[in-house]
Amino acid sequence: MKKIIYFLFTIMLFSSCLYEKMSHLSDDDLTWMEPYNEGDTVLFVSSSDMDTMVVREKPLHNSFWPFRENEGSSEYVANGSIKYIIKHDGKSVDGRCIIFREGNGRLYVGFTLQTRRLHYEDDTKICFDIIKIKNSVYTDVIKISDSNSSSYSVGRIANEYFIWSKSKGLLQYKYLNGDVYTFYKKLPYKKKGWFQ
Repeated sequence: MKKIIYFLFTIMLFSSCLYEKMSHLSDDDLTWMEPYNEGDTVLFVSSSDMDTMVVREKPLHNSFWPFRENEGSSEYVANGSIKYIIKHDGKSVDGRCIIFREGNGRLYVGFTLQTRRLHYEDDTKICFDIIKIKNSVYTDVIKISDSNSSSYSVGRIANEYFIWSKSKGLLQYKYLNGDVYTFYKKLPYKKKGWFQ
């Protein structure tokens, strides 16, 4: 009888430590996170100037570990984001790409560039455009503009649109003054070892 009680107690103890629901990002979902790594520098050029983008953070949470890491939540929501900053005329322009998969299986995808944001509550609603920029054709892009997004602040550096590729990241953006900045080059971050 004591063995049964210990066994039931152990089962109850472990079951209270497990997530009730868990979501996971698929390999296709993770494509959104592949263009950049933390510390990467990306250059964008206009007809007369250059902006510098730096990837500040790239947190990714896609664990298969079923045990709760904190007491507060009984659901594990897989998620990732790319947080970046663009230096433009001595000022900072903030941006972000975020994804997370809810327990019901829907993938949420969102984009922000300073004053403009677009959020999809279901990735099946995303309609990719085919866009040619310079000599390259991109088939997995979303143009975030007045037609599908909102601009939430007028006092900061605002943009008319920006173009995000699922596999390549930020490709182009246009400020309200008419200046268009296009991807020029990515400089991957290299960690320096103790011997360098």
